[in-house]
Amino acid sequence: MDWIRPLSELTLADVELVGGKAAHLGALMRAGFNVPAGFVITTEAFVEHFGQVTDPLVRPIPPRLHSDFMSDVVAALLDHLGHEQEIAVRSSSTEEDSQFASFAGQHSTYYFVPPNQIDQAILDCWMSLWSPPAIAYRREGWAAVDSGEPLRMAVIVQQMLPATRAGITFSRDPTGLTQDIVTEATWGLGAALVDGRVSPDRIRTSEEGEVLSYHTGDKAMQVLPHASNYTGSRLQDVASQKRSQPVLNDNEAHKLTAIALQLETLFEAPQDVEWAFVDEELFLLQSRPITARPESFATDQALAIFKPLAENLTEGLTPLSQDVYANAFPDIGHFHKGHLYIGIAWIRKLCPFVLTDAEIADLMLLRRTPETFKLGFTELLTAGAFLLLGWLIDGANWVRAAQINADDLPGYRRVIQRFSNRFNQRKDPRQAIRNLFWARHSFMPIYYQMFTLNVSSGRYFLYIGLLNALVKRFAPDYPINELPATYHGRGNMQSLTMLADLDELITLAHQDHGSDDASLLDRMAAGEPLPTGHPFTVAFDDFLQNYGHRGSKELDLAAPRRRERPHELLRLIAAQSPGRPKESSAHGSYLAARDKLHRHLRAWQRPLIDLLTARIGHFIALREDTRHYHTLSFDVLRSKFLDVEKQLLRDQVLKAPGDIFFLTLDEVEALTHGGLDAQTAHNRVRTRRRQWQLYAPGPAPHRRELRDAGRSGPERGRQRGCRRGQTYFG
Repeated sequence: MDWIRPLSELTLADVELVGGKAAHLGALMRAGFNVPAGFVITTEAFVEHFGQVTDPLVRPIPPRLHSDFMSDVVAALLDHLGHEQEIAVRSSSTEEDSQFASFAGQHSTYYFVPPNQIDQAILDCWMSLWSPPAIAYRREGWAAVDSGEPLRMAVIVQQMLPATRAGITFSRDPTGLTQDIVTEATWGLGAALVDGRVSPDRIRTSEEGEVLSYHTGDKAMQVLPHASNYTGSRLQDVASQKRSQPVLNDNEAHKLTAIALQLETLFEAPQDVEWAFVDEELFLLQSRPITARPESFATDQALAIFKPLAENLTEGLTPLSQDVYANAFPDIGHFHKGHLYIGIAWIRKLCPFVLTDAEIADLMLLRRTPETFKLGFTELLTAGAFLLLGWLIDGANWVRAAQINADDLPGYRRVIQRFSNRFNQRKDPRQAIRNLFWARHSFMPIYYQMFTLNVSSGRYFLYIGLLNALVKRFAPDYPINELPATYHGRGNMQSLTMLADLDELITLAHQDHGSDDASLLDRMAAGEPLPTGHPFTVAFDDFLQNYGHRGSKELDLAAPRRRERPHELLRLIAAQSPGRPKESSAHGSYLAARDKLHRHLRAWQRPLIDLLTARIGHFIALREDTRHYHTLSFDVLRSKFLDVEKQLLRDQVLKAPGDIFFLTLDEVEALTHGGLDAQTAHNRVRTRRRQWQLYAPGPAPHRRELRDAGRSGPERGRQRGCRRGQTYFG
């Protein structure tokens, strides 16, 4: 059994056998860099003890180490580390140190391990695959845990360094705001720095090695190299006179810069390099790709984010989705970190009041309103002119949206079919996409213009504001917080119908329909095929027919739909218990709320308030129903791009499923017709994936200062920073 491999023999091709960390260390050794001596216990030993682990979120029972395995480990200790009294034992998962996920600090490292205790350290490293931080890291979307690849862990055994100084050097600024190389340094072991437990020195250098700035951190704590500090978690005070002393001199900073740039070339990606000094001797401990680098952002506009839009786009869109929307919608703003920010100048043209940028941003966030609204003559004329122009262009559709019958909306499926045919014929896909969103002209049936319907339904915000103002004036004693109950629940909506149908499926799954039902829930939970002709199977197929195009993050083309992963929905249904019968309907709650409001109003006021609540209820329902249908467009677009991707994967132009969503429309076209080479496309996909992994899980930034980052020097393929200082709101 191939359980032991010397570090000096490893290459990047050995990742599956020794994990990302060990493979990179072997490559460093072979390239002539100073790396502590040692060997690696391969993933075959892990598989021998754990079997094939496919669920990365379920912690297994620790195994008993095999005697023949331990005999080989003891022999390797003597062969590669001689009579070292203390060693370092480090994890090296096949998941970590990739371009998609670093797992930095998630898996365990043990310091100053006596050789006679190596068995426990190996087992602890293996089990750190399921440490709480590692599981949380996967759940937050950093790791590609849906790849289907089994989980494996190798273990590195190395000479223990009594480090006096340690740190990290980034070959590119991890903030993305400058072109600098950034080094962070501290006293003692680097564990305190990796874990974020110390404020390090921060040194910025140019590509030529010139020290541009040296910020000395308040290094109040350190992790001393001491035999009792087995996990590197014990912090000790730094002497007061040493806290503010610089850890590195200029020559050392220059040397680290040169090494980081060499490693970026060696590994063909920006690198995060861990290093340590033992007195004056420098050792490299690790080099991994910078998992993600925030995209730079250049704009001359003040921007704001619209809260309802941000609530629909809870996570950043992938690049292809951004490009599709940018081609389909008017040029009114910019995407940043996957979120659409609208130009405040556009909002100002529609606003008749004299407001500052900050006040407009607050209004768009629905956060607060200005204390006073002052009409401006110029603003009033400008807003009136734009509104009049908009009415002349699209006023008829505005009126038709107010009168549409929900029974007409399913006609949009014919639009989807027409788009599908046009896309297959390759007749200007951009124009086909625009027609999908907005229809070819305004004289087409209103259900062809699903996005127009969806956008125009947003007028209920204005009606709600008017309703609140009238109720406060007409009925000052009425509890205003109960007002939403008077316009919600005024009819069936697709979203409510979908939830009701899901409740029926849950009930049906738990009913007894015959002998096969004893195993039905087990089949669903295990993801096995459903019995043909079973009542639940028939109902489930109908549900997917009606709602299979929906899903989480359904506005992003990269997000899978329910019909693509029916097993996930089946597991959800199997895990649920049938709900209790509802005591009252939503419509009944609405009637009770309306009656309460009526008691606070005079007779002549009630018809006006009822008209407003009816209009609000209509447009709320219209917004939900049109969303149900216009998500069909995202579904068909996703299907078409997946078809293109399948061919590109067969031609080995793309390397992995999902890569297409990290290209632009132009790049997809160029890649399809030979105008873009595969390696260039791969490099772009890799970079954008790293960026997206960083910003996607977070919400849209609300306010951020963008500072000038321009600095002359070799580009080396980097994106430039911002052109000029700018504030955007959100």
